[in-house]
Amino acid sequence: MTSSQHFALSFFGPVFMGGFCCGFIHLIGSWLERHHLPPLVMMLVGGVGVAMATRWFVRNCISVACPFCGGKSYEIPDRGNRFMCRVCGKDH
Repeated sequence: MTSSQHFALSFFGPVFMGGFCCGFIHLIGSWLERHHLPPLVMMLVGGVGVAMATRWFVRNCISVACPFCGGKSYEIPDRGNRFMCRVCGKDH
């Protein structure tokens, strides 16, 4: 995966998964209401939680190919769209 593909996935992935979660909660809304759980609150909490979990997964588990050696590079924490190679140690 290239760094631009990783950027697109880290931007659109959480939005898509949060929307998917909200759609699922909408489908089971009558069941939630029977169990005294407000669907709108569940959509907010679930959508944000799933989006944060998806972003964490993309950042920590999906690698980018290093342009120097071809090894696996992962995003550097607190530095958006910057990657460090686990093989050669260079950042890009």
